[in-house]
Amino acid sequence: MCLVVFPFKKENPQVVLNNVKIAAQHPRVEEVLCVGVEKEETYRGLEQNIPSLKMDTNKEINLILQERIGDKRPGKGDGMNTALKYFLEETDSNNILFFDSDIVTFGPHWITKAIEGADMGYPVVRHYFPRASTDAMITWMITKTGFALLWPASELPWIEQPLGGELLFNRSVVEKLVQEKDVMNRSDWGIDTMYTFYTVKYGYPMLETYISEGKLHKLYGKLSDLRTMLVECFDTIKSLKDTSLALSAKSPDTEHLSVCNGGIVHRAEHPHEVPAEVFEKIGFDIEGSLTLLVENWTPRMEELLDLFPRRVRDGLLSNRTSPSFSFMDEHTWRETYYVLLEHFDSGDEDWQELIFKLWTSRVLCYTTTIALRGYFFAMRYLYSMIDRYMSHSARQIIKKIKGTDRK
Repeated sequence: MCLVVFPFKKENPQVVLNNVKIAAQHPRVEEVLCVGVEKEETYRGLEQNIPSLKMDTNKEINLILQERIGDKRPGKGDGMNTALKYFLEETDSNNILFFDSDIVTFGPHWITKAIEGADMGYPVVRHYFPRASTDAMITWMITKTGFALLWPASELPWIEQPLGGELLFNRSVVEKLVQEKDVMNRSDWGIDTMYTFYTVKYGYPMLETYISEGKLHKLYGKLSDLRTMLVECFDTIKSLKDTSLALSAKSPDTEHLSVCNGGIVHRAEHPHEVPAEVFEKIGFDIEGSLTLLVENWTPRMEELLDLFPRRVRDGLLSNRTSPSFSFMDEHTWRETYYVLLEHFDSGDEDWQELIFKLWTSRVLCYTTTIALRGYFFAMRYLYSMIDRYMSHSARQIIKKIKGTDRK
């Protein structure tokens, strides 16, 4: 049996209630848990309607507020980690299954596919979805790029949607995650990256199931809507950059590795269908995002650009007068990323604005040179980009090892 969790902040209460009802009606679901940030309109709407839903479905449906667990900004991480603790302390369920609360395409087969994966023996099951070619720009340009540059020989860059909020863990995985300080302290948007990293680090077999209708939910406007998520997701990657994926020989939880032989078992269902509304959609307001490159410059930001290659410095500084982003191609972004890994400070407002402008330049360059050539061309490019980043990083690592051997 399974505990289904819907973390939420401020959403359309009717959308959330519909998803809760679908989950509660599923025969393999034992309980549904809604975890809110505060007692606002969405919370009150759920509070008012959950009693009747419990009567209609004859299932346990609970509504709680998230605890303050981590030491970052109170956000999604606190909500999901609160659910992990609840799962261990308040239920006897075998599996916990998370879903974003605002999905309008949610259906019972999402739950069925996840649980069937668990039935096959996978302790981690992730859903992935067709995404617009200009959607998931933090996933592609921050998380998957970071995984490819830092851990090119691992399974991390191959995970389809490492920031996805739709995933299942069995009890043994949760017991391991709650012992990790990095995971429990990550109270913000970085929690998805932490879950992804540590489930790979500990070698848990993983299944990715494909949901063809897509994860349609409320859309973003200008790229500034993603600024906080961008900063927190990159900061998470940076915090992990010196963390090895090699397991300690003293680890008490290695029984599941007997099937892995030093690597994880990772299976991904073939993406068999892409809805028209996905490959025809533009994921953000392009015109509105252009002005973001010109605004909010400070003298110190200009000084910080001296840390970057000249083409990055000169290219971004030209935005003080008018939007300019064509300089931020794939190669330039890779070199920019390495500098950010070395120097970025998430607690510094100038660094926050600078990484946002650099990332916005990369997204706009990609959008206007690649994405506008069509969905399938763009998706082939994105996968190939990650492949090239992995190959580059692997070559650099090999050179470094050979250089050390000579010494």
